[in-house]
Amino acid sequence: MSRDSILLKLKSLLPSLAEQERKAAEYILRYPYEVIGWPITEFSKACGVSNTTIIRLCRRLGGDGYRRFKIELAKEIGSPDSLVYPEVKPEDPLSAIAEKIFAANIQALRDTLKVLDLEALDRAVKAILAARRVDIYAIGGAGIAARELHFKCMQLGITANAYLDSQMQMMSASVLTPHDVGIGISHSGLHRHTAEALRLARASGATTISLTSYPDSPVAAEADIALYTSTWGVPSQDSPSVRNAQLAVVDVIYEAMLVKGQEQAREKLGRVARAISEHIT
Repeated sequence: MSRDSILLKLKSLLPSLAEQERKAAEYILRYPYEVIGWPITEFSKACGVSNTTIIRLCRRLGGDGYRRFKIELAKEIGSPDSLVYPEVKPEDPLSAIAEKIFAANIQALRDTLKVLDLEALDRAVKAILAARRVDIYAIGGAGIAARELHFKCMQLGITANAYLDSQMQMMSASVLTPHDVGIGISHSGLHRHTAEALRLARASGATTISLTSYPDSPVAAEADIALYTSTWGVPSQDSPSVRNAQLAVVDVIYEAMLVKGQEQAREKLGRVARAISEHIT
């Protein structure tokens, strides 16, 4: 079994798994403590798949069978920094709901830090700082992170736009140049308009950057530079922990640009601050 986190690997594999394997993977992610105490027949009955499917999934994770998988999973969820995403239930009191939501957000940040590729992050920061123009594409809940990145770029005096409308995304991407950067943000990486915008931007010669939770997704495939979050959430839904992980990566990008841009960034920040101050007064 790989030394990499089993739960993180399961989350990244979800969109590429066949239906039956995905059912087993989602069950593990939701109820890992139950799974480590069950024989394979009990687990297969609980998630409604065959023993063969479970063994095949274990092998996908780099192991040689279900028993070894359970040993490695037990080690992982028993470590001090492991916190399984708790599920909010209808009968939960408000105190439990609050605790579970905070726990999920904390774990999303921990998991995202584990998968953050610092080399890719460095390349992304350099590309954004050098860009003539930065256009950001997102749909739905990912629009929050897109707007925040737009705002952060503008603070640094970088010409940027956030496009949340699919038609505007196509128009923007088609006119980018090799001096520009196109960024696609999508938790699932499955939004076809975001993927198409990055494809068009890439075809125009622009540097493309993606921020998704799934490496084997269409959005990630169109990126020259791929950045990842890692959170527990159904690929088709953007949960609060997904958005917070995306925003955390945006904050890292911003702070890295401040450090790498140094004098240029400080000078532009000063101009922006003076303009805002003069407008308010």
